[in-house]
Amino acid sequence: MTDKELITRIVLHNDTEAFSVVMQRYSGLVFSTALSIVKDYALAEEVMQLSLIKAYKNLHHWRSGTSLAPYLRMITHNQAIDTLKSRQKERHSDISAISVADEDSEEHYQLLEAMDRAIARLTADEREIIEMHYYQKLKTKQIAEQTGLSEANVLVRLHRIRTKLKTMIENEED
Repeated sequence: MTDKELITRIVLHNDTEAFSVVMQRYSGLVFSTALSIVKDYALAEEVMQLSLIKAYKNLHHWRSGTSLAPYLRMITHNQAIDTLKSRQKERHSDISAISVADEDSEEHYQLLEAMDRAIARLTADEREIIEMHYYQKLKTKQIAEQTGLSEANVLVRLHRIRTKLKTMIENEED
């Protein structure tokens, strides 16, 4: 059965058996595409499942004159990138992840003091970027213009500085 016939059965008749054939036919392609991007076997399996679900829900967007392979590869590529971005956001804990329930508590004041000490130990360039971002409330573009850095570089530096501050504060607590 051709891809077009399978997709017609799926879209018009909600034929899940036809989709099983599509999955058997293309699961290797979807998995290898995912694995080439995420570089992790378990995560590639997750991306494969999400991609096949997304493909199933959006089959009406497939252009029937073309092979299904490029369509599935595109969906898998986008899903893999989205998954990596999502994982990266989860993993990147920055200074904002440190929370204190009560702003009037002793713990909150101790944390603020630890933050001040950590900021004081930053390099002059790092302090300048942190102060522009948090105290002067400048946007990334404005910081880039004032420092001569690219906006991307400002974002990278902010992330690294936040991570450094978090580590400094956590190490001070130990």
